[in-house]
Amino acid sequence: MRSTFGRAVRACSWCQRAAVAVVIVLAAAATGPTAQAQGPRIYWTWTASDSGSGGIGEANLDGTNVNQNFITGLHAPQGIAVTGQHIYWSNPGSGSIGDANLDGTDVNQSFITGLHDPRGVAVNGQRIYWRSYDTGAIGEATLDGTDVNQNFITGGQHSVGVAADDQHVYWSNYEAGTIGEANVDGTDVNQNYIIGAAEAGAVAANGQHIYWVYFATAETATIGEANLDGTDVSQNLISSIFRPGGLAADDQHVYWAYYDCCIGEANVDGSNVNGSLIRPPTAPFGVAVSG
Repeated sequence: MRSTFGRAVRACSWCQRAAVAVVIVLAAAATGPTAQAQGPRIYWTWTASDSGSGGIGEANLDGTNVNQNFITGLHAPQGIAVTGQHIYWSNPGSGSIGDANLDGTDVNQSFITGLHDPRGVAVNGQRIYWRSYDTGAIGEATLDGTDVNQNFITGGQHSVGVAADDQHVYWSNYEAGTIGEANVDGTDVNQNYIIGAAEAGAVAANGQHIYWVYFATAETATIGEANLDGTDVSQNLISSIFRPGGLAADDQHVYWAYYDCCIGEANVDGSNVNGSLIRPPTAPFGVAVSG
């Protein structure tokens, strides 16, 4: 694929492993106080560059109380999403979605299986969605892992970005430079919901705005933003981001994961940018927030 996103992935050795045969035996899961008792948390996927082994880390939203080994024993996990009770992640190499309680217990690496190269993951109150990189399709299932539909929305391009709220599903079309949208039942598909979103990667939504990663070069990017009705498009809400992977948003902040470094944060209006809110021992890939 002749694209900046492809070059960015190829530049990262463990990303290459994540895109080919990978995966999934969960060796252990951390236990302790539930996420609900601790308050809202930030979660990220990670993979060791030397071995391909990986896991899921967590921390407070202010970057304190970092636990890199919240869930361990994974192999190159990528996308990640959370509800009030569960955490979900994609395993591209094995074609599966994993699941665990939000406190890290009851891990199930084969929660949903038989998928085609799942990357980005999103959830709302009733469904889980994932992005197939090799087909461009968006799949869906119920939150208990049943009623799987791998071709829920088709016609999109190769990309990793997918987000959802209670009414709509959103996704990125990398080479077309657009953000797509559909109702949560898969109707009214609009591949050009937002135009001018050049080379869009990861996507996030927070109930008021939609955000996306724009790969300006193989090394640097910006975070774009628009209203949920597709108006007031800005490609440069946050600029000069170094090699971002995952993207997440709540009602106050936008978070992004650097391939080789950290988790960054900014206010939803793009102010108070902190490029190193969290510096995990191993670089993060996907990122999600609870609460």
